[in-house]
Amino acid sequence: MRSIHARLSAAPWCALALLVMLGATSCGKPPGVVPPGIRKTKTLNCDTNVVVNPNKVSPDSVYLCDGDTLSWSKGNGTDSFTIDFGNRTPFSDNATKFDDQHASHPGQTQYGALDVYRYSITIKSGPNSTTVDPQVVTGGNP
Repeated sequence: MRSIHARLSAAPWCALALLVMLGATSCGKPPGVVPPGIRKTKTLNCDTNVVVNPNKVSPDSVYLCDGDTLSWSKGNGTDSFTIDFGNRTPFSDNATKFDDQHASHPGQTQYGALDVYRYSITIKSGPNSTTVDPQVVTGGNP
């Protein structure tokens, strides 16, 4: 009786080579890496109301969507407030300075790239006044 040493067939060697190739290419990307040509998107909630309290506004950063109207309202303890956007405005009526008596303004009907509008609110509460610097974020359209 003769015995012949058997060799491994080609199948296990091919499987091993395939695993090595996959490990060295796309399967080893860290989480969060997006392949070229694929866009990541995120749905955001649009904000339409900001409450002005004696020392802060809530929310501090708002996302204003196309065509929405943004309004500020007095919270408990706030006597009055003034708003100043400087020389840039996210509103279709181009308002840059207004107060608690005129605190609603319509957003633009179409925003372009993502943009941030910083503004200041001077809040009067009794004999004290405080200035805070929140922001309005717009855009993100392709």
